Amino acid sequence: MKGLVFFDLDGTLLNKKGQVDLEVIEAIQQLKENGYEPLLATGRSPIEVSEVIRSTNIHSGVFMNGQVVIFKGEILIHHEIPKDTIERLLQFAKENHHGITCYNVNAFKIIETVPFVKEAYEYIHTPTPDIVPTFYKEEAINMLLLLSRDNNDEAYQQAFPELRFIRNFPYALDVITAGISKATGIRALIHTLNTDSITTYGFGDGANDLEMFQEVDYTIAMGNAILLLKEKANYVSVDNDKGGIIQGLKHYHLI
Repeated sequence: MKGLVFFDLDGTLLNKKGQVDLEVIEAIQQLKENGYEPLLATGRSPIEVSEVIRSTNIHSGVFMNGQVVIFKGEILIHHEIPKDTIERLLQFAKENHHGITCYNVNAFKIIETVPFVKEAYEYIHTPTPDIVPTFYKEEAINMLLLLSRDNNDEAYQQAFPELRFIRNFPYALDVITAGISKATGIRALIHTLNTDSITTYGFGDGANDLEMFQEVDYTIAMGNAILLLKEKANYVSVDNDKGGIIQGLKHYHLI
C-alpha cells in the first residue's frame, strides 16, 4: 500500500446532485490499481452513504466526524454517546423546539421531529428517516443530528461540554463526543494499522475538513471550498463539479 487518500463527500467527492460522477468512479478504481487505499472522511454514517460505498467500491473511511472508523469493511474504532447524555440533550432540544436524529453504523431514526425536517434532509440529498422516539434506548448511538435553524449553537455547547456541536449546513448540527474529529479518526486509523510512515492525502471543501488538513501530508481543496481551507491547502483544484477530484489526483501523480 503506497498511501491513504481521504475524500470528504458533500462538495468534494459528490456532485451537486449528491452523486459520484462516473469519471470519478473510474479515477478511484485507477487509484486502487496504482496501490493507494481510498477512504471516505465524512460527517455522515455508513448506512447513509451505502450507495456511495457501493458505487465507488470504497470500503474504508472515517465516518460521523471520527466517531466510527472502518477499514476494508472492518470496524476499528467505535465511540458511543451515553444514553443519559442523549436523554438530557433531548429535553434541552424540546425546550428550544428543536429536533434530534440518532445515528449508528446500521440505521438512523428521528427521536424528536420539527416542521422543517423534510426540507433539512432534502438539503443533504437523504430520504427523511422514520420517527422512532425510543431508538436511542434500544441501540448504541454514535452521532446525533440536532435539527435547528436558530443561532443558539453556543448555548448547546455551554450546556453540554462533553459533546461537540458542528454546524455543517443551515438546518442542523452534527453532535459527537468532545475531542473527536476527522483528524483523531485518521490518527487512530494510522496508529491501528501501524503505518505511521505511510503518505496520506486529503480532499475537502468545508470547515469540518480543516482538522483533517492538519493531519494528512498533502491537502487538496476543491475550487468551491471555503476560503480558509484554500489558504491551508497544498493544492487548490477546480470545482467538484468540474473534475476537481481527478485534477487533484493527477497533480500528485496518484493516477
